[in-house]
Amino acid sequence: MTYEMALTHGIRAPLRNNGQAYGFPVSITGGLAMLNADARQPGTVHILYFALGAAAAFSLLEALVSAGFRKPLEEEPSTVTALGISLSFLSVTTAVALAWLTAHFVGGRLAWPITGFTVSMVYPLIAGVEPAVAQRARESSNTETGEEKDTEKQDDESDG
Repeated sequence: MTYEMALTHGIRAPLRNNGQAYGFPVSITGGLAMLNADARQPGTVHILYFALGAAAAFSLLEALVSAGFRKPLEEEPSTVTALGISLSFLSVTTAVALAWLTAHFVGGRLAWPITGFTVSMVYPLIAGVEPAVAQRARESSNTETGEEKDTEKQDDESDG
C-alpha cells in the first residue's frame, strides 16, 4: 500500500465513523454559546435546563425513529454518508441559528430548555435529510465507478 493510499484510508475511517456524529456536538455547543451570549444567565441550573431539553428531544426522536425502540436503525452506504456529511453545514447552521432565535425571542429561564430541545430536534431532522438528498443525487447520477464499488464493499466488510 502506498503512502497516499494509506493516508486516504486513514482519513476515510474517522470520516465514515464520526462524520454524522461530528455535526451534533458542533451544533449543541454553538447553540449553548449563542444562548449564553444572548440570554446572559449562565447559571448552573440554566445549563441543567438546557441539557434536559436536549435529552428530551433526542429521546423523543429515538423513540419515533425506532418505532418505540423496537426497530433497529439501519446504516447508509458509505458513499451516501460521505456526500450527506458534506452537506452538514446546513444542519449545523440551521440548528445554531434557531438557537440564537430562541435565545433572542424567548429569552429568560424558559429559553434554556427550549433551546436545548430545539437544537437536539432540528439538527438530526436536517441531518437526516442530507443523506436522503445524497442518495437521490447518487441515484440520479448513476455514475458509481468500479473503485467506488470496491471501496463500498471494503467499507461494508470492515464495518461488519
